[in-house]
Amino acid sequence: MGEFKAGVAKVNITPPVGFPQAGYGGREKCSETVDDELYAKALVLEDGEQEIALVTTDLVKVPAELTQQVRAGVQETVGLSAEQVLLCASHTHFGPVVEPVYYLPSEVMAGFDENYEQQLARKIVGAVRLAHDRRRQARVAGGQGQAPELVFNRRPKKPDGQVTMSWRPPPPEEAAGLTWGPTDPTVGVLRVEDENGNLLAALINFACHPVCGVDRLYAISADYPGYAMQVVEQVAGGICLFALGCAGNVVPIEREGSARRWIGTALGAEALKVLSWLSGGSRPAPARLSAALTTVELPLKPLPTVEEAQREVEEKEALLRQWEATPTSVENISNPRGELMRAKYILGLAKQAAGRTHLPVEVQVLGIGATLLIGLPGEVFVELGLAIKQHVEAEQVFVVSLSNDCPGYVPTAVAYKEGGYEPEWTPLAPGAGEALVEAAVTLAQRFSP
Repeated sequence: MGEFKAGVAKVNITPPVGFPQAGYGGREKCSETVDDELYAKALVLEDGEQEIALVTTDLVKVPAELTQQVRAGVQETVGLSAEQVLLCASHTHFGPVVEPVYYLPSEVMAGFDENYEQQLARKIVGAVRLAHDRRRQARVAGGQGQAPELVFNRRPKKPDGQVTMSWRPPPPEEAAGLTWGPTDPTVGVLRVEDENGNLLAALINFACHPVCGVDRLYAISADYPGYAMQVVEQVAGGICLFALGCAGNVVPIEREGSARRWIGTALGAEALKVLSWLSGGSRPAPARLSAALTTVELPLKPLPTVEEAQREVEEKEALLRQWEATPTSVENISNPRGELMRAKYILGLAKQAAGRTHLPVEVQVLGIGATLLIGLPGEVFVELGLAIKQHVEAEQVFVVSLSNDCPGYVPTAVAYKEGGYEPEWTPLAPGAGEALVEAAVTLAQRFSP
C-alpha cells in the first residue's frame, strides 16, 4: 500500500415522500414511502502534491449543471479544480428526479421542486469539505473479485443478427437459439485504511443496472448498491462508496421480491473478500495521485427544429386525447402514450442541441497509485468498458459510467444496426461510443506505467 492522507464523509440526500422519482416512465404518481435512505459520499485523497475528490451519489444521474455547481462550491471552499473532482451516480431507478424530465406525466412533475437540486449541490459540497477536513495518514490499495452469477446482457441476438430485448432471463425453451452478449463480472475494490489497518473507506465498482424492486415502484431506495455498501460498512466498518461500471446493456438476474437485498448482499460479500485480502497484502513504496480531464465532441443524431418538435408533441397530445375519449383497453392506449413520450423526448433533445450536430462531454481520469478510475458520461455499453480495460495498462482499471453528466445511452456502433431499445432512444449517433473509448484510452495512457 502507498502512503496517503485520506478523508471520507457522507450526507443524507433522501428527498421527501411525495417527490417524483426518476428511472421509469410508467410511474403515474410520486413516491409514497422510503425503503432505505439515499446518500452522497465523498472520498478525498492527498499525496502531498496532488489532491483529488471522488463523490458517489444514490441518484439515477448527475446532470452537468449539478456537476458544475458542486465543482464551483468545492473550488471555493476547498480549492480543488474541476479535473480534481469526479461526481458519479449509482443509477438507482428508485431515487428522485434531479432535473425536469420528459417521460413523466405533468401531474407527477408538479411535485418536483428545483430547490432540491440546489440543496443537493450544497450537501455534496459539504460532504467534500468534511472529507477534506478529516484527512489523516492512510494507506490505499486496489484489487478485484468476480460476480458473474448476478448479471446478464439484456440484448440477446436472434439467428438473423437482430436484437430482441430481454428484460429478464427467458425460460430455456425461449432462450434456445439466442446469442447472449458479454458482461463485465469484475468487482473492482479500493481499500483505504488508517495507520493501524482500520478501514476508513471502501469503493466498489460493478457493472449492473440498479433496477431491482420493480414491485416497489413508488418506494425510494438506493437499490442493490445500497445493500452492498451496508454489508461492507456493517462488517468491516468505515464508509463504503459505489461507482457503477459500464452497465448500459447489463441488468440483474432478478428484479422482484428480495432481489435487491440478495444481489446487494452477494456483491458486498465479494467486496469483503477482496478487502480482507488487501488488508493482509505487503506494503509497497508510496504511490502518487494524478488527475486529468478532457472534452470530446460526440456526434448527435439528426434532430428536428424546436418548432417542428413542438408541433409533433401537440399532434400526439391531440391523438392521445382522442384515444382517451373513446372507450378502449389499456393495451390499445399504451401506444399513443408511448408516442407522446417519445415526441416530448425529441423536443427536449432539440432544445438541448440548439441546432448543434455534436455534444461536448467530459472524460476524466483519477489515478490512485496503481489504480486508474476512468469517468465516462452516460449509460455506457459494457463492450465499450471492456475495450477500455483491454487497452489501458494499469494494475487496476475501474471504468465509472454516469460520471459528471448523462447524455443518455452510449451504444456501440454495431448496436444501431442490431436494433433494440437503447439505440432507438439515445440522442447520440453511431460512433459516439467509440469516440469515448479513444478519448479515455488516450487520456489514461498518460498515467499508465
